[in-house]
Amino acid sequence: MTLRETIATSTLLALLAFELSVLAILALFPYLVDPGLSVLNSNFYALLAPLSTVLLLGLLYAWPLKLIAREARIRSTLFDRLILFLSEPFQKIMSSLKSASLSETARNCKILSRPRLMLAVSLVVSILLTFIPYRPDLNPSATLVGVDSPLYVGWIVQMLIRPLSQALAYSFVEGLEGSRPLLLIPLYLVASTGVSPSQLIEYLPMVLAPLLSLSTYIFVRYGQGSRGLASLTALFCSVSFYTTVGLWGGYYANWLALILAFLFMTVLLVYSKKTSRLGYAAMHVLSIGLFLTHPWTWGLVVTVSLAFAFSLWRETRKKVHLESVLGIISGGVVLDVVKSWVFATRAVGVDVAGTFQTAGIVQLLNFWPNLVEALLYTHGGLIGNWLILGLGLLASSILRFRDWFERLLLLWIAVASIPFAVLDSYHQARIVYDLPLPVLVSIAVVLFLPRVGSKSLRWPGIVIAFLVVTMTNYALQGIILL
Repeated sequence: MTLRETIATSTLLALLAFELSVLAILALFPYLVDPGLSVLNSNFYALLAPLSTVLLLGLLYAWPLKLIAREARIRSTLFDRLILFLSEPFQKIMSSLKSASLSETARNCKILSRPRLMLAVSLVVSILLTFIPYRPDLNPSATLVGVDSPLYVGWIVQMLIRPLSQALAYSFVEGLEGSRPLLLIPLYLVASTGVSPSQLIEYLPMVLAPLLSLSTYIFVRYGQGSRGLASLTALFCSVSFYTTVGLWGGYYANWLALILAFLFMTVLLVYSKKTSRLGYAAMHVLSIGLFLTHPWTWGLVVTVSLAFAFSLWRETRKKVHLESVLGIISGGVVLDVVKSWVFATRAVGVDVAGTFQTAGIVQLLNFWPNLVEALLYTHGGLIGNWLILGLGLLASSILRFRDWFERLLLLWIAVASIPFAVLDSYHQARIVYDLPLPVLVSIAVVLFLPRVGSKSLRWPGIVIAFLVVTMTNYALQGIILL
């Protein structure tokens, strides 16, 4: 090894050893007096947490800046020269990144050569993380964690004391005015077998977390094609704030909605490449399921799908994709009207309109305070993960619009950024929660690692190990404080 490789590799190994020590303390001895390692790690995380606000701004709003810069370069020779001068130090690496094949790069990464093993590890890790809040040594009374957990228990209890037909009708009326029936009905059916509602809610995250990791794997595997990248995405998903925020808030419907959202987007990508009746029917079923689980997430997903279909129409001049998505959206609107009429509940459209009545210029003027509140205080500040948002920003800067998989990710970010600017902090946090950040993180690692790590590190793969362990520690620290 060269001197540069020796220093860089030794430093990274030392940091990895430190993070592994913190992981051992948090996982095995969280109730003992801390020797200072985990406190140092959490303080370092808290120190850099404010940086997440800038990183999120870059992630959400780099795209309009690129459009403005492109137009300015066309219209101004002086501005074009300035951009070329400022970007000169990065031209080589950026051209290399833009010409790189994501699948080929992932295939050449040795640490990703066992995708099935990595997927299995991600599923196990996701289960273990969701089990921790209910460990007998940490929670001997098995007290429910999650802000919304008591609400779900109450809804299930109310369904249990009713006959079957009335219980099913109740799921379409209660649960945030009947917006969660697809989650409440299976929970009710399981509870009808004699399982305690509290125990059911306790074990629910241990089912949702691995399913979400599996759905992100399916999304990347069949939407992009690389098993290695898909397995890495599943691993990052298991240690992301999908898990910590889901546990903190008890956002089980949003959790399930994300599972359905990734599956819907998978079918959308497959259908875009080869249309079929089965694919169209699958999108309809997943759309209905998503609507009956979490209408807000459904609204974001179908809007992204519409923007994606419109981009395909402009490129190919084939109307089939646009007509298909419009048909799916129409089906959701009809379902919303029928559901609100039959069960006398508020329509999703009315709910959305009510939310946006409080949005607008006032929230836009309070954009920065709302952003700080959303990232650093809402949901216990768990969304303010500078490491995840920073890697997400790196990935968004190199995604290519000509690739349909990467285009979908770009549009997912762009569509989410529009309402983000005029909403309050709570809804801003929920929008960030619905972004495909684990996918972006894995893309950033796979594309940047060979071009940066191979020049400075003897074993570039240890960067992935370091990132996974570090994110696991941040997740553990958030979970233990629940």
